[in-house]
Amino acid sequence: MVTYKKFAEELVNRGMDKTIISKLIDEYRTVKRAQLSDDHEKVVLHSAKFSELILALIKNKSSGKVVDVDNIYFNKLYNEIRNYPRSSAEEVILTLAIPKVVDSVYTIRNKKDVAHVKAIDPSFIDSVYCTTACDWVLPELVLLFLKADEKEVSELISSILKKKVPTIEEFEDGTIVILRKDLSRSDEILLTLYYFYPQRLSNENLIKSLKTASNIYVYLQRLENEKLIHRTTAGSKLTQLGIKYVEDKLLMKQKTNQKH
Repeated sequence: MVTYKKFAEELVNRGMDKTIISKLIDEYRTVKRAQLSDDHEKVVLHSAKFSELILALIKNKSSGKVVDVDNIYFNKLYNEIRNYPRSSAEEVILTLAIPKVVDSVYTIRNKKDVAHVKAIDPSFIDSVYCTTACDWVLPELVLLFLKADEKEVSELISSILKKKVPTIEEFEDGTIVILRKDLSRSDEILLTLYYFYPQRLSNENLIKSLKTASNIYVYLQRLENEKLIHRTTAGSKLTQLGIKYVEDKLLMKQKTNQKH
């Protein structure tokens, strides 16, 4: 399975800068989180930051030179990369097609003036386009650099999007331990589904993760009735209401307790 760790390690092994790779993945995560919460302005802003880092990574890969991630001059870097020689289809994608896509994202950010005075508010359509562009660019890099197949790319994206939950520890067999003792069974289920979001978790994998099957179907039915989860024959997944519940009721409560 291709994971973010493997992807990052492979790029570093090939001489690419660890800081650029790490910040690139962080920006992608931020874009996807903002998309889920319908924060169109945040999507456009961080898609543009993602785009800057894509160009920094391409230069790093093609020339061996490291770009300062805190001082990226997009237009200068974009024009430099477009003038790189190309002798293969892969180089055309890397130094022409991908830069054109991220340039379009950066243009939307600048024309909408997102980072400054909002002359024109970013719309839903802007947000959809920018997210889709990022969703295309990152897998293309995996395909180009790791020669992975589409299934492996899908697994990588899922691993990148996995929620960071400090009260959950995951082990090598795929099982998890919830490190809090004060949660109800319903809250444990919701926290587990949140951790694996946006993946839909099968009943079998949910039981495996929680290491219990006791009355789990009763709890799932109850959570579905409360519209906190969506269930199909393939398994369960949090609704937007369920995500909000976990973030507001479970994670915020944890942060409050840690302050005292």
